[in-house]
Amino acid sequence: MKANGGNHTAAEWKSLLAASPVCAECKRPWDAIPQRPDPRYKYTWTKGHKIPVYHGGTDDIGNIQAECYQCNFEKNAGRITRTKLPIITSP
Repeated sequence: MKANGGNHTAAEWKSLLAASPVCAECKRPWDAIPQRPDPRYKYTWTKGHKIPVYHGGTDDIGNIQAECYQCNFEKNAGRITRTKLPIITSP
């Protein structure tokens, strides 16, 4: 994430969350989303990246949206693709 740059403050996130009454992906209100199965997590919302970090997205507040945990966990940044280097043989 550091390599892609960007950051946001807790105040920016709280402001974004306050302006987001529904999940940015499925549009369900927060109280319509079932509680998370793990009781350690008390909120149904999560921070989601509009453009995944794996695909060059930053951690700026402009690339963050409030998503329910179900959408965020189902949304996958996709498989990381690596370019194969050519095999170089000695002459």
